[in-house]
Amino acid sequence: MRIETSLSIALLTLSLATGATAQIPGPSDQSIVTAEASPRAAPADSASSRSTEFLLDALRTSLAEARMGKLAAQQSYAQPVREYGMKIESDHTAHAGEIERLLAPLNVTIPTEPSAEALSQIAALTRLSGEEFDAAFVQMTIWTHTDAIESYGAQTHANPDRSLHDFATRSLPMLREHLAQAEALR
Repeated sequence: MRIETSLSIALLTLSLATGATAQIPGPSDQSIVTAEASPRAAPADSASSRSTEFLLDALRTSLAEARMGKLAAQQSYAQPVREYGMKIESDHTAHAGEIERLLAPLNVTIPTEPSAEALSQIAALTRLSGEEFDAAFVQMTIWTHTDAIESYGAQTHANPDRSLHDFATRSLPMLREHLAQAEALR
């Protein structure tokens, strides 16, 4: 959820800067399927549900990052931003595949699209061009990767689910690299 909050802030900032109107879904948006929809019977189920929710959010975010990277590769003004976009698309497409493999045995509906909020932000990005696009794209990736690093880092501390702990640990170097590259593009 923290990732989606940052995406909302980014969209609002982007919308205000460009005069675009943003439609940010509220808590009543039923288009997002979450693990929270299933009842919880015991504390063990709660930990499992939190792990599933983390993976669902991580998948939606990776799908959004891949789509934003593809957009940057096609629409960026600057070659370094285009190259960064291609890397983001490639890395997050592979990352989404790994998350899908972790979700497959959990008997949950696996998202195939980013969250509605992320789709709104991507739509706002498509209305920009040139240096304005580059600045908004880079800032959005900084925010999303900063949140992702925090979220993944939390999964590496005292997590009883060893596969989730290991996945988060393996993912952190990629996320940190993406953040460092985005900050260098500022």
